[in-house]
Amino acid sequence: MSDHQIKCEHCGSWVDASKETCEICGKILREKDKSESLKRSKVPDPLKPQLIKIHDSDNAVVKFFKKIVQAGQLVFYAIVSFLIWITTWAVG
Repeated sequence: MSDHQIKCEHCGSWVDASKETCEICGKILREKDKSESLKRSKVPDPLKPQLIKIHDSDNAVVKFFKKIVQAGQLVFYAIVSFLIWITTWAVG
């Protein structure tokens, strides 16, 4: 049993922090924290390059052209990254 305890936001009793539900009232512990972390996990990473999506339902010709577009996007991101690197190197 864990020494760490938290207070149930529903009934106010102190329960073991490793439990998912309150031992007294049976409701979910840390419900607000879990819902907020779920919301944050659905937000896309702003630093990850946004490439065109290739779906399984696309036919072969569409997949081929989407792969060409993805390659162009990667080259564009590489050029922009290089220019940023050169700029920061020259300034600093």
